[in-house]
Formats: sequence, C-alpha cells, structure tokens
Amino acid sequence: MTTTLNNITFKAHTHPKHRFQNLYGLLNTDLLYESWGQLNKKAAPGIDGCTIAQYQANLVENINYLGHQLKQKCYRAKDIKLIFIPKSNGKQRPLGLPTVNDKLVQQSVCQILQSI
Repeated sequence: MTTTLNNITFKAHTHPKHRFQNLYGLLNTDLLYESWGQLNKKAAPGIDGCTIAQYQANLVENINYLGHQLKQKCYRAKDIKLIFIPKSNGKQRPLGLPTVNDKLVQQSVCQILQSI
C-alpha cells in the first residue's frame, strides 16, 4: 500500500493542479493494517467499551470485517463518547472518544490525505 501512497505523493508534487478521484477505493484492508501500527495503543475505549487490547485479540477478523464494510459502502461511524476533563482554571473541557474502528478509519483517511 505504501507504493500507492508514494505514487499519489509523486503525482501531487509533479502535477499540482491534478484533481484526485476515487480516493475511497484506497480504503482497503492493506491500508487498515498499516494504520493499525500507527494507532495509540494506550487510548481510552469509545462508546462501545472495546479497548485496543480486546480489538487486537481478533485483529485479523476485525480488520477484514471493517474492510468488507468499507468495500460494500455500508460502514457507519458510531457515536462519540463524550467525557469532560478538568482545566487548570477550574473549568472543564469536552473530549470525544471514538471507537477503535472509527480511529482506524480516521487514521487511514489521514494517511491518504497526507500523501496528497
């Protein structure tokens, strides 16, 4: 998958006015596996309560299922778990915690966009 992203980077640099199309097609299991290595393994669980360790226990099945959902265009992001963390001035600020699947898809999209 890195080769594809490198090709996109090359095309973006050599042809700055080029409009990329069908970037959604790049969201596949190979990119999801690559994105898995870049996730924060100490991140808090989302609204579904699934931790990174629980997700990793069935990593192959989870990523293949997520890739299948993306390919069929039936993936829907889950709700965000909202928690409040204290600030130094005594107030609180909201913090949204997505599920592991959402984090994985977000990281994959981020990789695609960064290559452009």
